Amino acid sequence: MANWIESNGDLEQLSGVETFKARSGGLYGPLGEDLAAETDHFSDESVQIMKHHGSYQQDDRDTRNARKKQGLDKDYKMMLRTKFPGGQLTAEQYLLCDELSTKYGQDDIRATSRQDFQFHGVVKNSLRPLIADLNKLASITTLGGCGDVVRNTMANPVADIDPAYKDCGTDLITLAKRISDATLPTTRSYYDLWLNDEKATVHANGTVSFGDDLRVDVEDPLYKTRYLPRKFKVGLAADFDNSSDIYTQDVGIMAVTEQGKIVGYEILAGGGLGFSHTKSDTYARAASHVAFVQEEDVIPIVLAVVAAQRDYGDRTDRKQARLKYTIDRMGVAGFMEKVYEYAGKRFDTPRNVKPTDQPDYLGWHQQIQDGLHYVGVWVENGRIKDFPGSYQFKSGLRAIIKQFRPNVRVTPHHNIILANITEESIRPIQAMLDEYKIPTDKGISTLRRLEMACPALPLCGLAQSESERYLPHLIHGLEQAGHGDAGIIIRMTGCPNGCARSSSSEIGLVGKGPGRYVLQTGGDYNGTRMNETLMPTVKDTELVDILSRLISAWKEQRNEGEKFGDWSFRMGVAQLRELLQLAPAK
Repeated sequence: MANWIESNGDLEQLSGVETFKARSGGLYGPLGEDLAAETDHFSDESVQIMKHHGSYQQDDRDTRNARKKQGLDKDYKMMLRTKFPGGQLTAEQYLLCDELSTKYGQDDIRATSRQDFQFHGVVKNSLRPLIADLNKLASITTLGGCGDVVRNTMANPVADIDPAYKDCGTDLITLAKRISDATLPTTRSYYDLWLNDEKATVHANGTVSFGDDLRVDVEDPLYKTRYLPRKFKVGLAADFDNSSDIYTQDVGIMAVTEQGKIVGYEILAGGGLGFSHTKSDTYARAASHVAFVQEEDVIPIVLAVVAAQRDYGDRTDRKQARLKYTIDRMGVAGFMEKVYEYAGKRFDTPRNVKPTDQPDYLGWHQQIQDGLHYVGVWVENGRIKDFPGSYQFKSGLRAIIKQFRPNVRVTPHHNIILANITEESIRPIQAMLDEYKIPTDKGISTLRRLEMACPALPLCGLAQSESERYLPHLIHGLEQAGHGDAGIIIRMTGCPNGCARSSSSEIGLVGKGPGRYVLQTGGDYNGTRMNETLMPTVKDTELVDILSRLISAWKEQRNEGEKFGDWSFRMGVAQLRELLQLAPAK
């Protein structure tokens, strides 16, 4: 017990970020002073605090070296992230996001693997009006989009419309919204800093000054004064639909069904993908099955797990602060005893049910609702922009949504679903998708359909390698090699933090420096198994050849119906390494 408590740290042991949070007075920190300052960036302390308000400070790394040679500071830009529980938003909300991305950002929207939107390229003085417009004009919050709190709650985005869910009896998206509401920070700082114009004076130069009564010290009923040791992710799935990748979540909630009806929820805990290349005690981890509960206990057990992590997570070393490390230190049984204590009851043991599929929802589908349909459209790596001579994602989606007013959903594979489409609207919408060169389940190869990459360079400060800008070229090379028909999940991240969930894919590529990646194989197609390192370092110039040889070997040697992940796991990394050495280049 002593080791668990000590790892949470007293004020003298806290990491730097923990000190900032502890003295922030409910996530105010020095943000008020920084918003009043005539600078193009925030202070280090404010940078850490404003993450909880939904924003990261970044800079354009493409210009960083040239600016440094000219004696110029970095070209600072802010990233702002929304929260859409279950990925759902209205047509009106989407259209406003589209407008604001042009007005305040870099004229694109980034759909993310957590089913929300990111605005990139926002300058400092545009951050407050952007947050205010999102909240006041569209009821979209960014509070908790980043930071050491429960992030956007994921759920299968078609759980209320797809016929597979017809007999479930519970809408998982509504449940995701309830969880999101129950875990939203209660601090007034978000309102005071970004929304309350009575306390703010906006000056002609874009700075904002506040009254003397801005800061009010509060204690959050869930997060207390120090919030969580690290970010915390929650996702919901069904036993027939693991699109939200619950084994990668801090808490995964899987609806277990019999004859289509939900009979309870399998609770998983301790998933997480981030690791460090230089620290062997960091690792990706699949969540453990920990309990089986009924619907009335879903939120209580989530809150109990959050509270246990709050009090027993490591606050002295942020690289050891995620829930997965807390559980591995305490043991699953020891951690669950704390969960029972916080919940005030014990829960049934898990049934160890595993999901059977991970659909992407692309293409046209009938809905549960009579006469209505939805269409899943593919957005390359979630970047909603117009690509010259190619995909016109931004203008095309704007035109369709403006004319037909469909409901909009962001998928866990950073694609877009347009829902509640009438029968008579199918043909004109498809015609517009064709006009703007926006694919559905047609018009792209199977391999490209399953790709996923994080944003990485040029704006992400953590990126060690290219990802979003490079993966399409890699896929093109594999298509040219004759592998476009391969139903393989390939994911790439520019660093080991795993935003595109590379470590839970069949082929994972993790940035390790300019033009270098870790190559991982053996993950389960349905997301239930992490992959293993096949090559600790591979150059980008070698990837097409190496992956092409692997895919060719899989096609030749697989058992009937055997997925690439299962084949490579069965072969093992030692045999695959031998295969790569012996196989002729193609």
